[in-house]
Amino acid sequence: MSSETEIDGEGPSRQVLAEVPGRALRFLSAAGKNRQIRALLRERGYADEDHREGWELLHRASGFGTGEPDEVEDAEVGKAIAELDAWDEPHFRLIRAALQRRHPAQERFVFDNLSAQAGPAAVVSVKTLLDRLDEKSPARKATRKDDHAALQTLAKRGITREERSRLRQLVDTATGAGAAAEEGDEEEAGDAGSARALVDSQEHVEALRALHAWYREWAETARAVIKRRDFLVRLGLAHRKVKAKVKPSPAAPPAPDVF
Repeated sequence: MSSETEIDGEGPSRQVLAEVPGRALRFLSAAGKNRQIRALLRERGYADEDHREGWELLHRASGFGTGEPDEVEDAEVGKAIAELDAWDEPHFRLIRAALQRRHPAQERFVFDNLSAQAGPAAVVSVKTLLDRLDEKSPARKATRKDDHAALQTLAKRGITREERSRLRQLVDTATGAGAAAEEGDEEEAGDAGSARALVDSQEHVEALRALHAWYREWAETARAVIKRRDFLVRLGLAHRKVKAKVKPSPAAPPAPDVF
C-alpha cells in the first residue's frame, strides 16, 4: 500500500487510509475462517488477541464503509454473517423510521455515518448500531432520559433488549477468533480498494492510522510466511492469475486444385 500524499506531512495518504478498512476486513475474514492460514500466521505470533485487536480497530474505524468479498465458508461463522447481512438493511430502515420523527436527536446519533452493509461488513455495521443503542458513556448523561424513551419506542418495533442480546451473540460468532474451516476452491480477489472512507476528523484519522499499522504488520508477515498464492488471494494480498487467451492459429490456405 503505497502513499503518494501524506496527511499533515506524515503517515499514509488519505486514499490509503480510506482503503484500509476493506483490506483489513478481508484479511480478518480469511484468517478467522481458514485453519491452514491461521496455523501459518500462528507460527509467527498471530495469537487470538491479535485477531481480536484487528476486529476492535476495524470497528473503531467502521463508520466509513468497507468493501469485502462475498464468500464465507465456516458453517457457524457463515451462518451468523448471513443472518446479520439479511437483518441489517430492513431493520436499519425500521429503526431510522421509528426515531426520525419521535426522537430526531437519537436518530442523528445512532446513524451518524452509519448505513447497512453487505456481506461480512454487515457484522461491523450491526455492531456499531448495537454499541450506539447501548451507549451509556458520561457524554450521553444529559440525554439519558430521551435515550431511554427512544429504546422504549424501538422495543415496540421489536428491537427489544433480548433481540439486541441475540444480535450481539451473532456478532461474537461472526467475528470468530477461534473459528476455522478447510479451504475450498480458489476465489477471485475482490477489489479491496473499493472502500472510500470519509476522513473528516483527527479522531477518525487516528483510528484509521491505528488500523493501518495493524494491517501493515500482519499483511507483511503473511506475505513473508505464506507461499500458497490461493491463500494470499483469500487474504486480499494477491490477485488470481488470469490465463492469457490463446489466439487461434490462422486457417491454412486451401490446397490448389490438381489438374
